[in-house]
Amino acid sequence: MLLLYVVYLIAPGEVRGPLLLIGALVIVVIAFTSVELTLYLLIFATLLSPELTTGGGTVSDLASGRINTTESRGVTFRMDDILLTLVCLTWLFRMAVFKELGSVRETPINQPIAWYWLTTLFSTLIGFYAGHIGMYGFFFVLKYLEYFLLFYMVMNHLHDKETIKRFFIVLLFTCFVASLVGISQIPSGGRVSAPFEGAEGEPNTFGGYLMLMFSLVLGVFLYTPKGKRRLMLLTLMGIIFIPFVFTESRSSYLSFIASMGLFIFLSERKTLLIVVSLIGIALAPVLLPQNVINRVMFTFNQAEEAGQLNVGGVKIDTSTSERLKAWENVLTKDFPKNPMLGVGVTGGVFLDAQYPRVLLETGIVGLVLFLWLMRRIWVLLRRCYGEIEDSVFKGAALGAVCGFGGLLVHAIGANTFIIVRIMEPFMIIIGLLFAALLLEKKEEEALPDDENLQSFPVT
Repeated sequence: MLLLYVVYLIAPGEVRGPLLLIGALVIVVIAFTSVELTLYLLIFATLLSPELTTGGGTVSDLASGRINTTESRGVTFRMDDILLTLVCLTWLFRMAVFKELGSVRETPINQPIAWYWLTTLFSTLIGFYAGHIGMYGFFFVLKYLEYFLLFYMVMNHLHDKETIKRFFIVLLFTCFVASLVGISQIPSGGRVSAPFEGAEGEPNTFGGYLMLMFSLVLGVFLYTPKGKRRLMLLTLMGIIFIPFVFTESRSSYLSFIASMGLFIFLSERKTLLIVVSLIGIALAPVLLPQNVINRVMFTFNQAEEAGQLNVGGVKIDTSTSERLKAWENVLTKDFPKNPMLGVGVTGGVFLDAQYPRVLLETGIVGLVLFLWLMRRIWVLLRRCYGEIEDSVFKGAALGAVCGFGGLLVHAIGANTFIIVRIMEPFMIIIGLLFAALLLEKKEEEALPDDENLQSFPVT
């Protein structure tokens, strides 16, 4: 695959089509013969795959009303989108051929996933036939389905702890490579972004991903005894933290604070975390780069400009003001027009905030189902942390719980649970932890997987 990729990069345009076809056939063969190798490819692709944006529109298209502000951004295709599509189709075919693979396991989040996704599909269909949405919206609906399929693929094909640990290692290695790429961008003076994100990049996206992975590594670190492995985890946290700081993403900073607060609240090593946090707060003004400090303070000390809001007697910058105005416009103007099922996915103005976007696009029904899904994920991760005995998985579960809490805060100022570079790793982590919990239940009770599921709550 690496050889094909290199040849593709240097090949003339007329032979790239056949090379892509050969690559697709190789992927199909791998997916049919080895699910584990296929999932390794998917994990690498989550952060290290190029993307191509098509569609969108010009400024004149936007001004004339032919497209909305969401459509103006175009549809982004990534290598992992194509890879995941091929893998899913091959997975279904494989399950049909090898009937002993069985059906998809029941999980505590199956129902909210199904109902929420069907709601997004139904509201988008209504918007399509009402003339508010083109085919563009269905690409996003399919992308949501990708995330859920990835969770089921991971969970359904892991049957021993060593394999799960290998997947965690691949996740951490991918984060390590992405962090090094981010560090290499620092000398340029701009905000750090993930690999292959084009000229502008998405620092807010990268910041949310790095916060999640830092939380995962910290959780494993807290449950790792002293030794070489613990030193490696500490080094990895430092490597992740450097590009995270230089993303200059205020939403990511807030999510990091929320994650650390959850660590202090949930972890058994509260004293250590509190001491380290206090030391970090004391040293932050000295150690943090000036541009990072300026970025944070810019929220309150921006020079006076039109469009700034005054909140509690404090003037805030135009970027934050625009986000708050977007929330206000959704709640007071756009949402009341379609309160029950919304305007459909991509049917409204572009919103860089998850919760008002869900409300605008899928209405009250969609928001309730989305919050139901978030609650089920929280309960599932908390149960993994409370019941898993293996130290590595227990630490990873703690990190996932705290990282998820951070993502909930991150979603206030970003489309966190839509973004590919955050959601694909997150769904993989959930699948790995749930598979680990099932394996331990099976070992303890000597019961088939389906019988172990009876102990899970459904509310």
